[in-house]
Amino acid sequence: MREHLKLVTLGAAKIQVTTIAWVPSIRSAVVVTLCVTWCLYAGFTAFAIPLAVGALFVGLADVDQVFGQRWRTMLTATFWVTISALLGGLASNFGVFQVPLVAVVGAICGYVGVAGRRSALIGLLSVVAYVIFSGAPENNLTALLTGGLVAIGGLVQTAATIVPAGIRAPRAFLIPYQSNHNLRQIRENLNTRNDFFRHGARLALALAIAMSAYLYLGWPHGYWIPMTVAWISLPDQNGTATRVIARVAGSIAGVLITYAVIEGLHLQTYATAIFIGFGGLIMLAFVRANYAIAVGGITIFAISLMSLVGDPVAEVSVIRLLSTLIAGVIVIGASFLWPAVRNEDEPAH
Repeated sequence: MREHLKLVTLGAAKIQVTTIAWVPSIRSAVVVTLCVTWCLYAGFTAFAIPLAVGALFVGLADVDQVFGQRWRTMLTATFWVTISALLGGLASNFGVFQVPLVAVVGAICGYVGVAGRRSALIGLLSVVAYVIFSGAPENNLTALLTGGLVAIGGLVQTAATIVPAGIRAPRAFLIPYQSNHNLRQIRENLNTRNDFFRHGARLALALAIAMSAYLYLGWPHGYWIPMTVAWISLPDQNGTATRVIARVAGSIAGVLITYAVIEGLHLQTYATAIFIGFGGLIMLAFVRANYAIAVGGITIFAISLMSLVGDPVAEVSVIRLLSTLIAGVIVIGASFLWPAVRNEDEPAH
């Protein structure tokens, strides 16, 4: 047990320096900052959250691929994140029926990872977007407007990648599309012995419990509980445990940094927009290198966005930490149910 805990903790602390991609991360963070700044300048502060989320999530989808595949992946991510935000906004008015709905979304988005790394990433971003905007009444925006703003943020982020590359090397657009037979893989692996099928089932259960906790507690931004469940759930127990530890450590660090900067320096609106972009940069740069540092970045991003629309930093910070702890307990508990097949085949220790 002690060795297992040590392995998990070291996994959370390890930094894979070679996976840090500063150039696309800086570009994506600048786009996020500009989206938020425009909302402030135009007087549409409430638009900042869906615009920034769309831009940040599609920036996350800018994975290490040749250009002809990257922009297609970003457009695909824009489409599914938009659909998820729209559905989440619509479901926000369904009360307790949100529990079975989020379970269905979680099961689907968890299982599609069987089609490959890109599908797993887009599935993750989609379920997180769905959960975030299931709290849409807090933003006082309609589901259609929310989805539209998420789409705009994603398209602006995609354009920021496509246009400069297209100017430098127009022939990059001619790279043929390489089908990875996603639908065939999804159909062929739809069975109870598949790890991603089991992951989808566990994620559905964990999200249903987390959504129930959110509805019962009635906290402002309590949707962070199911949102965190979506972020930290992985198909294997070790990976999930590592993410939970990294999530807690990163959230604590992000809360402390955000409170010190916003309250200590008394940041005003445009300075806060820059700080939001900084949080996005840290998340984008370290999401594949060290999850704890990336969580610190997304915590800065989220709490700063909330402060921009008028929420007290101290109150939001406490809710953020409590939501993370509750979600961690839910995910760890769910990870012991219907474990991955490969774990069942390992000899007992």
